[in-house]
Amino acid sequence: MSYSNLLFFSLALLIIKLTPISSFASTSLNEADDALFKWKSSLQIPYNSLLSSWLPLPINSNASVPCTSWFGVVCNAGGSVRRLNLTESGLKGTLHKFPFSLLHNLTHFDISLNNFFGPIPPEIRLLSKLVYLEFSGNMFSGVIPPEIGTMISLEFLSLGQNKLFGLIPPPLANLTSLKTLLLFNNQLSGQIPDEFGNLKSLIDLSLSLTQLSGSIPTSLANLSNLQTLHLGATNISGSIPQGLGSLNLTILEIDDTHLSGNLPENLCHGGMLRLLTVSGNKLTGPIPRGLKNCLSLVRVRLDHNQLSGDISNSFAVYPILKYLDISHNNFHGQISQNWSKCKKLTSLDMGYNNCWG
Repeated sequence: MSYSNLLFFSLALLIIKLTPISSFASTSLNEADDALFKWKSSLQIPYNSLLSSWLPLPINSNASVPCTSWFGVVCNAGGSVRRLNLTESGLKGTLHKFPFSLLHNLTHFDISLNNFFGPIPPEIRLLSKLVYLEFSGNMFSGVIPPEIGTMISLEFLSLGQNKLFGLIPPPLANLTSLKTLLLFNNQLSGQIPDEFGNLKSLIDLSLSLTQLSGSIPTSLANLSNLQTLHLGATNISGSIPQGLGSLNLTILEIDDTHLSGNLPENLCHGGMLRLLTVSGNKLTGPIPRGLKNCLSLVRVRLDHNQLSGDISNSFAVYPILKYLDISHNNFHGQISQNWSKCKKLTSLDMGYNNCWG
């Protein structure tokens, strides 16, 4: 065989090998788009919905059509769906027919503030590149799939305000890139997993309005990046771990639970605490030293506890404090003249203590 014939034969083989791959890629993109349209067909959609732009693809259509004309769909340069944002679209239905296996390049998935119901399928694990998952404000029920714990690229996970029940799956602690975890307003029970102390990237944690019980894990003090912590309206009990006072928190909200013991001594350690709500508990002891010098405070609720101490030296001057409620405690003494220096204070409630002006 001559050199020219050999070269031609080699090129022909190369073309034959490459052609099916290219065809498969194109077919996969069209298949994913078609599957999305079929999922849309399973939903109840309000009249004049923006999803009316989701039209069936014509035969031999360009795969970029959904990326340029379908509401809420964003693709990469190759036409693969990367983002799906259908928040507040009035949709009602389930995820049973959602094409998880065909949308493996999805990084952002937002269907919040709709009327989705039923369980969250374990197949959600197939969205392994997902960074942002926002399912809050729906009617999802069942347990939180432990398979979510395998989606290690997640940085934002919100399942709040649904009807999820059962235990928080410990595998969620494997999501070490997670910055935001919102599970509030569900029917979750059991304890806060001690493994949550491994979520070192976590900035926001909200578990309020649930049926969680047990104590606050001391391991949460390891979350050095944590800024907001919401644990209110739960059944948690015991004391507040002293280590939480060493975090640079801006919001600490643990009202209407069954907490007892003292407030963390180093509370407001980073000088960034703006909102503190621990009302409706059984906390005792004096105002901690750290809180006396916390000039960043804007709103404070310590009411309906058993806190004690001399009111005349329990607090300092707070330049941006707007609201303070220390009623229904065991404080005593005379109100300091320093309170007149809190220029932005618009509400001060000290009722049901042994204080006088």
